[in-house]
Amino acid sequence: MQAVLIAGGLGTRLRPLTFARPKVLLPLINRPLVLHVLERLPARVDEVFVAANYRTEQIREFFAREDVGRRVEVVREKRRLGTGGCLKNLEDRLSGTFLAFNADVVSSLAVDDLLAAHRENGGVGTIALWEVADPTAFGVVALEGDRIRRFVEKPPKGEAPSNLVNAGAYVFESEILAAIPEGGPASLERDVFPGVLRKGLFGFRFSGYWSDVGTPENFLRATEILLRERGSEVSHQAHLAPTATPVKPLAVAAGSMLDGRVGPVVAIGRDCTIGKARLSHCVLFDRVTVADDARIEESLIGEGCRIGPRSLVQGSVLGDGVAIGADEEVIGKRVRA
Repeated sequence: MQAVLIAGGLGTRLRPLTFARPKVLLPLINRPLVLHVLERLPARVDEVFVAANYRTEQIREFFAREDVGRRVEVVREKRRLGTGGCLKNLEDRLSGTFLAFNADVVSSLAVDDLLAAHRENGGVGTIALWEVADPTAFGVVALEGDRIRRFVEKPPKGEAPSNLVNAGAYVFESEILAAIPEGGPASLERDVFPGVLRKGLFGFRFSGYWSDVGTPENFLRATEILLRERGSEVSHQAHLAPTATPVKPLAVAAGSMLDGRVGPVVAIGRDCTIGKARLSHCVLFDRVTVADDARIEESLIGEGCRIGPRSLVQGSVLGDGVAIGADEEVIGKRVRA
């Protein structure tokens, strides 16, 4: 069976971290985001296409050295084709029933159950649905039973037909490809779904957890969800000083040395050095150094950053290699080296 990972975004909302790497390779609990998506695929999926147009060589190099147990081909788009256009670009490669996933989403979706629902309902496609409190930022469906009767992209407040939104996971029959416009960008939500409703487009509701990873806030939220769902992950090759106070849930990769109060909801990459500092609700990429009496809260810290003594980093995103001096405050900022 085939699957497509839709990974054509530039990751602009996560800059400056995505200046150095594509969004799918950002470390979520010390593993590239794309691996969290791939691990949920059923064993029957033996061929995966990663549709991307930004830093595709980095993605290819990653899969060249990473054995994920199935064939993965990175397909470069010469320009951004959107969620529908990227599938049209693969029209001559896809056949039969196939899966498609937004590559910047983590969820508890049981893909086998999604497939079973699709087989039971028939039709041209089945969309995983997630219930949210505020649907104005999403594609929203109106259902009759499990059949989708209307699809509204980002409805104004108070005008949504339901609180059920497109969760970015799909089962499609290859005939849907004929409904995607030729020759340019196309959106599944705006350009394709409204035209195939009469052929049978169904919804599949699931529970558990769901989060996109497209903004710093959501990246931290996804980190918290996965840490609480899976528990703390402290490598045996990490070193915690006797005076360290780890507060679960947290993840610490190999080679890192910790002191101070670390947690809750902290993910620390490889070979980091954390002095007698206070860290909470933050993600540190590899080789970050944090000096004594520093504080990091609600922030993403890129590779090789250095945080000076008594400094405060709060609600911020630091790109790779940023140095914050002693007694500095960085609040609500994005900083690039």
